[in-house]
Amino acid sequence: TSMAASSAYFLYILSTKFTGASCSYCLLSALLSFSLFFITQKLNYLFGDFGLQQIQKVVGLQLFIASLVVLALNSSYSSSQPVPSSLAEIELPYFTTEITSPSSPFALSLAKHLQSIGAKMYGAFWCSHYLEQKQMFGSEVAKLLNYVECFPDGYKKGTKILKACADAGIEGFPTWVINGQVLSGEQELSDIAQASGFVVK
Repeated sequence: TSMAASSAYFLYILSTKFTGASCSYCLLSALLSFSLFFITQKLNYLFGDFGLQQIQKVVGLQLFIASLVVLALNSSYSSSQPVPSSLAEIELPYFTTEITSPSSPFALSLAKHLQSIGAKMYGAFWCSHYLEQKQMFGSEVAKLLNYVECFPDGYKKGTKILKACADAGIEGFPTWVINGQVLSGEQELSDIAQASGFVVK
C-alpha cells in the first residue's frame, strides 16, 4: 500500500512540477508497485477468509497508511528548497579563486617558455578542472600564464562565450592552444612541456 501510494504521489509531482520531463524508471517503478498492490489484494480475496466487516477494516487500514505516506511526502517536498529545473537556469556571478599550491622551479621555467611561444590556456571560472590545472602550476606561476577567461562577466541563461573563445573553437575547459595544437582537458605539466617543445636545461 505504501509503495503504491508513494508511486502515485511521485507521478503526480512528475506530471505537475516537471512538465515536459519524462522518467521511464519512475513509470516502471509505479507499474510494479501497483501490480504488487493489486496482486496482493487478489490473493487476499481468493485465499483469505474475510467477511465484509474484515474487508472494511483492511481497506480502512490501507487507506489510512496511504494517507500517511502522501502527507509525509507532501510535507517533505513542500519544505525542501526549490532547485532550478535545468542547469540553464543557474546564474553565477564572476569570481576568482585563490591558487594556494606552491610553484616548482620546473613549473616556473615551463610557464616562461609558454609565454615566449604565445601559448594560451582557455578556461571558465566555475570549472574545477581549470582550477586544478592552475593549481598544478602553483600560485606564483599561475599569474604568468597567458590565460583567457571565456565567461568574464559571469554565467547565466543566454550568456554567450567570449568571442575569442568562440573563434578558437573552445568546447571544454581548460583548453590549451600551443603552437597550433589543441589540448582539451586538464593536462599534466609533462604533457604540456612536450607539446610546447620545452626542454629542461
